[in-house]
Amino acid sequence: MTDDCYFNENNMRHLRTAAARMEAGQTIVMKDVDDMERKAKIINTIRQFRLIDDTYFNMFMEDNIPCMELFLRLILSNPTLRVERIQTQREVSNIFGRSVRFDVFTRNDDGTLCNMEVQRSDQEATPERARFNSCMLDMLTIKKGFTWGENHLPPACVIFITEHDVLRGGKPIYHISRRIDELEEKRFEDNAQIIYVNASYQDESPLGWLMHDMFANSPEKMHYGILADRTNYLKTDTHGVMKMCELMEKLMEEDRAKSFEKGREAEQQSTILRLFQRGWKLPDIMDATNLEKEKILNFLRANGIQPAQ
Repeated sequence: MTDDCYFNENNMRHLRTAAARMEAGQTIVMKDVDDMERKAKIINTIRQFRLIDDTYFNMFMEDNIPCMELFLRLILSNPTLRVERIQTQREVSNIFGRSVRFDVFTRNDDGTLCNMEVQRSDQEATPERARFNSCMLDMLTIKKGFTWGENHLPPACVIFITEHDVLRGGKPIYHISRRIDELEEKRFEDNAQIIYVNASYQDESPLGWLMHDMFANSPEKMHYGILADRTNYLKTDTHGVMKMCELMEKLMEEDRAKSFEKGREAEQQSTILRLFQRGWKLPDIMDATNLEKEKILNFLRANGIQPAQ
């Protein structure tokens, strides 16, 4: 641990000094104390991060081809696989419906497109979610002018690393691909595959060691040196910790914005109900809340109210 790292005792020493000055009746700037307390909380959160936490996983894999190659080589059983390109938080827009933001997106040397997701929630790792991500991978490659039979989709693979055994088969890994029922389960060669990795299965195999490292919050507890080095950088190196602190600040700002928006929406909904119960007409409610007619109607209907048109 380096002396100039955010993880040294400086913050706590400053806090103890501030407390002593307060006891002695001396004046201190409370803003500085609040800032140090906030940083101490952020740093403690960073210390507890593990690769199974998707926010940390994304930062861990940012521009990190060697570590991603380790994951893909073990999961895909391809010891010579090379990653040519990696992106974290890659967003794919869909003008007709829901868009998607991939945790990690890679293009491998054989042309395969991979989307790797870390899922702690079973609800977020449903087969339908995996199917959706697979479809969105295809959207990345189908461009205007694409001709079936002349052009070809690249192989695509969606990988879900799940904290629990979502598919409940007691296996370390599950490979899912389409089959033809009438042809004795012959594989349907659409070059698309979905893989679920059960992170709770931690045996003494190379994949089991990798899943063990997913739950380690310090480099000393990890099997793979390349993962330990990256963990050491993000949790003890000055520049690495600065990057993590910036990420945490950004996430907290996003949470504050979401909380504000939820509070504003709850206040609007309360206003809609109150005005409707007082007998206000729909146009008047629209003026008072500055909301569109359809949004007000949908909210009322969701609460079992069928307003007259």
